[in-house]
Amino acid sequence: MAGTVPPQIESPKTFIGVSARELAILGISSLLGLVTLFIPVHLAIRIGGAVLIVGLGLAVAFGRDRRSGKTIEAFVFDLLRFYSRKRFRQKGASEEDHYTREVQPTVGAELLDEVAVPPTFAGREKDAWIRVRPLPLGVGLLFSVLSFAFLTSLLAWIWLGGLAEIKAWIGVSGF
Repeated sequence: MAGTVPPQIESPKTFIGVSARELAILGISSLLGLVTLFIPVHLAIRIGGAVLIVGLGLAVAFGRDRRSGKTIEAFVFDLLRFYSRKRFRQKGASEEDHYTREVQPTVGAELLDEVAVPPTFAGREKDAWIRVRPLPLGVGLLFSVLSFAFLTSLLAWIWLGGLAEIKAWIGVSGF
């Protein structure tokens, strides 16, 4: 049965174009990033940690699996369910039977063209203030968040006196 895969249906977004789930994740990650700024360590480390937490919050809020379009919670739940299933071994059919059986479609060929496609809620996106496209979850997104956090902490360290430390290590008197 060769047919197109129906589009993934998402629930309508709020009036600003971001769902309540995404707003909650962004709020919690922003709060955790703000709390990170008050930890008694060097300021550059605090800034890097805050950027890392907020970046991971953005990735969790807007990230989707590339193959299925699922959120990270649904993807991890499906992965856990798959690996916790009961495994059993099934005996295969004989080779003669395997090649002689015809596959019977579950739906008649005349009904395949009449299958109704559910609504995609396209009208709600026009009213939104912000249009957000999902980010592809993967190692590339994680590497981007980690490198951005590292670069911000490095720039903060240089800004807060790291350049003077580098000059002292090299032995340059004036720059």
